[in-house]
Amino acid sequence: MDYEREMRRLLDEEAIKRVMLRFGRSLDLGDWPGYRSCFTDKLLVDFQRLTGQPKVLVDADEWTRFADLILSPVRRHHVYTNFTVLLDGDRATGNWYMTARHWKATDLGSSTYNQFGWYDSSFIRLDGEWKMDYIKHDFQWVDGNNALFDMGEEQLVAQMGRVFTPENIAAAQALAQGAA
Repeated sequence: MDYEREMRRLLDEEAIKRVMLRFGRSLDLGDWPGYRSCFTDKLLVDFQRLTGQPKVLVDADEWTRFADLILSPVRRHHVYTNFTVLLDGDRATGNWYMTARHWKATDLGSSTYNQFGWYDSSFIRLDGEWKMDYIKHDFQWVDGNNALFDMGEEQLVAQMGRVFTPENIAAAQALAQGAA
């Protein structure tokens, strides 16, 4: 066994898992610079099951602002398990299970909304640091009150217009066709 290579592999896997965990912890704390630090400058995002919008290739600052606007009005608690990391040099793929709990005081139904599923992602090592360049949010089921998220809130609507543009959708499609 090549112990040095095995140690590098284990260290890389652990570094990628730390990015996954920082991603969730930053969401929970509203640490938007920490959240942004998880991504490359351009990020392929597939949150279609959650948002109803197609996959986009988006500026990570715009994606971070979207997350801030949609999540800041609610309290959040993400729990991650079942980490899988597959390394290929300076590239990697990852999968991790999530339970995402959201709470907000409301007079209009339950105060909670929960998601149960996983994330799929890809990572690239840039200047010695692992960053996500793709993330897909998927869930098996949800429960509670989806209306905790005010999808008609003016700033959120404007930000969604900057994230889910025809250009960002076309860029994601072009990237997928180039990979095929």
